Amino acid sequence: MSGRLSRKSKVRKGTTAVSIACVFSGLATLAGSSRGSLDNSDWVQLSKNDSLAIFARARPGCPIKELRAVGAIDAPNWVVKNVIDGVEDYPSFMPYTTKTKIIERKLNQVISYLRLDPPLVGARDVTVSVSCEAQKHEDGTTSYRVHWEPVNSLGPSPSPGVTRITLDQGSWILEPTDGGKKTIATYTILTDGGGGLPAFVINFANRQGVENLFSAIRKQIGVTKYSLNRPAD
Repeated sequence: MSGRLSRKSKVRKGTTAVSIACVFSGLATLAGSSRGSLDNSDWVQLSKNDSLAIFARARPGCPIKELRAVGAIDAPNWVVKNVIDGVEDYPSFMPYTTKTKIIERKLNQVISYLRLDPPLVGARDVTVSVSCEAQKHEDGTTSYRVHWEPVNSLGPSPSPGVTRITLDQGSWILEPTDGGKKTIATYTILTDGGGGLPAFVINFANRQGVENLFSAIRKQIGVTKYSLNRPAD
């Protein structure tokens, strides 16, 4: 798949919450072959296998690396979107997530609180604002772009013993492939996980977190409820 999204594409913003049978070659080039408007400058490939490629790049003035992962998911992209939208279910399958709460739903936005309890480093939490765009292509297929950023002032006050995450921004781009039966997912994340650790430790943990996220979503898509209702385009 190549080329940018058509300027004449129908764009519909919707609500969402805040991460393989398709084996393909050339994963290293997929981050630059998406129909989404991706910034492909300065990315360095860290790893690649048949199901996932991970890239990193430096951000000026920030010791934490921004990560991008590109992988195939054996389900239609709207099913993957339903999994990502299901923030209420995160404690049952998302790595280290123990509590979630929807703070507010708007037409173009969902504000959610998430509590994480990773081992060794202690509890963390963050409130994020998440939005989604559905972009219709000339061939009749639809891609989804999910974006989030922290809005801690709109969530619960800090709790004793829980580290507040202030750097946490990222996106998903979910593109149809194989006639819409499968998905090419591009996940981008920049977070320090609440800080308090050396940058090299955070960078390593973030990379492991990306791999675990894709594994969790690939397992969760098998839950029947996510394939019952297709989002409106």
